[in-house]
Amino acid sequence: MNKNISFVIPTYNGKSLLEKNLPAVISEMSKNDELIIIDDAGNDSTPSWLEKTVKKKVTGKGATLKVIVNKENLRFGESCNKAVKVAKHNLIFLLNNDVSPHKGCVDALVPHFEDEDVFGVGCLEKEKKDGKVVEHGKNRLWFDQGLFIHSKAHNMDSGATAWVIGGSGMFDRKKWLELGGFDKLFYPAYWEDIDLSFRARKKGWKVLFESKAVVDHNHESTNLDVFGQRKLENISWNNSLKFTWKNGHIWQKISFILWQPYWIYMRLSG
Repeated sequence: MNKNISFVIPTYNGKSLLEKNLPAVISEMSKNDELIIIDDAGNDSTPSWLEKTVKKKVTGKGATLKVIVNKENLRFGESCNKAVKVAKHNLIFLLNNDVSPHKGCVDALVPHFEDEDVFGVGCLEKEKKDGKVVEHGKNRLWFDQGLFIHSKAHNMDSGATAWVIGGSGMFDRKKWLELGGFDKLFYPAYWEDIDLSFRARKKGWKVLFESKAVVDHNHESTNLDVFGQRKLENISWNNSLKFTWKNGHIWQKISFILWQPYWIYMRLSG
């Protein structure tokens, strides 16, 4: 197995975040790896900064830097799809621009892909909240009251997970392309990574979580800046409905329809 990696980072006006987090990413790179950063039509001079400053550090590792600049804002899902298509390695390490991997993160992920049935492996995300470190990364997904519901898992032990979080996970590129990547249905954001892993599991592929692959993810979301909190909540809710209708079997779809009056009432009263 070719163990070289294509590191993929979508970004939008995220130069300050990249300045903070790229050093840890580059330290995890090896000779012949590549770093693909896709700038989603931002206006903060990220591309020129990458070429002038970051490229030397990447090539100093014997790796390569590829900068893609979108002509129009495509958002997270389509930007990732675009980058994965041009990646030269079969192992894709997808990272948000506000994610910083710990030393040894990559070494903990790669061995899982010796199993040809593995689609993706997620990382243990550590986030600082109110002076405490909160852990995320392993997830649950279940159907109840006409909808698919999700939450983080009861523990962060290595093993199967409902989905690999799009901002900190390693994926098999060939399998990603076979699935068609993130579905445009979930534009502009949310549920696209849940949907992708759900489809992978339906094909019998393994979706895993590795507790030894640690990243810091102190959420500094551009989504919040662009859309605002209320609109983000509506986007997430609407995409949960789309996910249920797309992926539910016939009885789940019937349940979905029957429960809609209840959920409409709850949304309006809330």
